Amino acid sequence: MIEQAEVELANRHGRLHPSQRGKLLDLNFWVAAVLVAAGLVVTVLLAAVAETAAEVLGTLVPILAITAWFGFVCWRRLADVRSGQLVATAGWTHDFGRQRPGDEYPIALSTRLSQGYNEHYYLKAGGRTYPLERKLRERIRPDRVNTVLVTPRSKQLINVLPA
Repeated sequence: MIEQAEVELANRHGRLHPSQRGKLLDLNFWVAAVLVAAGLVVTVLLAAVAETAAEVLGTLVPILAITAWFGFVCWRRLADVRSGQLVATAGWTHDFGRQRPGDEYPIALSTRLSQGYNEHYYLKAGGRTYPLERKLRERIRPDRVNTVLVTPRSKQLINVLPA
């Protein structure tokens, strides 16, 4: 069993803890990886049966462009896992509740309702807004200094630590 203190210590030193790799290599990563493989297979098969250059350009270029995008997404996440580095944003945290967060605080929390009764939590830091899991939201202390940790390339929220 991995202790929360061990994870926090690694994060405070700007490092991704091995137990947090799953946040980067999640279902979205694996779907993108499968799409890259499928795109390459389809490209090779279509190139083999294409009879004219127009068929190649009209069909293969869009498939290769989409495949390249998904490959880039996978590369960013893999690069973040390999480097293990995190970018920290520390600052005073304000909870705006159901109001739209402003830019006057380095870290802002907000809550939105969907269909009138389901609450969704969000954190705004470094000019980006991240959805928050309830478990992580409960650890953040508003009206105090907190540290938000994200990956440098894929900009994935990894952890929030109270100061």
